[in-house]
Amino acid sequence: MYSVMIVDDEKAIREGLALTTDFESYGFCVCATARNGAEALEKTESLHPDVVLLDVCMPILDGIGYMKELAENKGGGEIPCVVMLSGYSDFEYARAAVRYGAKAYLTKPLEEEELGRVLGELKEELDSRALRRDGERQARFTAQVQRMYHGGEEGRKDCRDFFILHCVVLGADWQKEIYHRVRGWLEERIPGGASALIRSRGSIFSYLCPKRILSGYQYSITLLGRSFIYGLKQEGIEAAVLLDETIFEKEEGSFRNDYDTHLYRMLTEVFWGEQRLLQEKGLPNKRLEGHGGWDGGLDTLKKALQQRDGERVKEEFDHLVSRAEEERLSMILIQSLNYRIFYMLAELMKENEMERLTLEPQEWRDSSCFVCCGQWRRTLWEQISKVQLWLEQDEGRKQSGLEERVLAYMDGHFREPLLLKDVAERFFVSPAYLGRCIQKAAGISFKQYLNDRRIEEAMRLLEQTDRMIYEIADEVGFGESKYFVSRFVEKAGKTPSEYRKAVKKADSITGK
Repeated sequence: MYSVMIVDDEKAIREGLALTTDFESYGFCVCATARNGAEALEKTESLHPDVVLLDVCMPILDGIGYMKELAENKGGGEIPCVVMLSGYSDFEYARAAVRYGAKAYLTKPLEEEELGRVLGELKEELDSRALRRDGERQARFTAQVQRMYHGGEEGRKDCRDFFILHCVVLGADWQKEIYHRVRGWLEERIPGGASALIRSRGSIFSYLCPKRILSGYQYSITLLGRSFIYGLKQEGIEAAVLLDETIFEKEEGSFRNDYDTHLYRMLTEVFWGEQRLLQEKGLPNKRLEGHGGWDGGLDTLKKALQQRDGERVKEEFDHLVSRAEEERLSMILIQSLNYRIFYMLAELMKENEMERLTLEPQEWRDSSCFVCCGQWRRTLWEQISKVQLWLEQDEGRKQSGLEERVLAYMDGHFREPLLLKDVAERFFVSPAYLGRCIQKAAGISFKQYLNDRRIEEAMRLLEQTDRMIYEIADEVGFGESKYFVSRFVEKAGKTPSEYRKAVKKADSITGK
């Protein structure tokens, strides 16, 4: 996957383009953004993006100036593929851009189809560069393995000088930049770099490695694996390394079936044993296909939920999970169990008109981090207990309207740092739905209702106490005095100090 840097002085374009364009479908990922040509030059030197989407008109250093300096600094060497972006379809801009090596000139607002066409053309050119830079042999074999994975039957015996390395990112805390850090770290150490990447999905990065790489690790694949795990940990990344040396030994059968079977077999060991280093050779040939035998346990769990029997729900859940642990279910069967529980809960939600409650099935294949058995158990229980709590409170919810209960809660807790999402979570509804409920009941938004209650309390304190303005702001929940004053003026038409003086003046006139 190649890297893209977006350079534009408009924040909406820098961030919006990265979010709205499916760069990955074209083989790209956004590695950086920059506000002007000068900042882009610095990031180009450190990040070496393959493609730069470059605005023409920017402060400090414009797009043409960036290209000119880039060409001079490179001294005729290889530079990123530049696509000029502009709100002006001026021929002079286009001519200058082409003179300094721009690959394309697109006018804003960008048409997705046109950008996609350009990205497709650039990917082809970058692929050619990679072949020349990293050697045609590695790229040819990687492509061969990808073809075999997608249905090709020929060529497995030609790959016997290679093995497959799977890097699996572990843990529950995933940051977007880790994707690029993991790939960058691995591709610095695997011959061929990006051209060795077979595929990436979710938390798993799979590379084709020549056996000659082992010369740097005393010809030991185990030492290589340990070194990679340690190196990634030094970067703050917890990962497992799975090594498949036997995948190219077989000549017959479906390559994809063998590839997936070997991978799932190793992932199963990571899941249950939480191991960090695994070699496919020597692992038991564990059954991967689905099987029956879970219907009774799932039906019993569903019945316990329907009967609002919390103790029995926990017992049945523990029984299901303990059975899965005893049998050490493969990852395929774990995924099957995940979906069967999800669909059972979805059916319950439909039966009880719980459309405001949302659940997502656990899908380890697309998850950005691979979770082991402990986290899996906790997450699965969170799903079940979320539905359980909703059902247990169902009767109370029917007796008392949601809007009234939420407003009463806000009336009693407005001094606290309330957020819409936190209140929504407390009442087991989505933030959007809760916002509509408050608007309907009070005629104003969640934020306005909260501010009004705080201002009302502030007025009372201004009238009845001599506390400082900042003390009152903090006590009623605003915290920041400036924001409190602006909201107070908006509500009362005068500052807190003016309001206090007006009250005292009125009291002196009436003799209070």
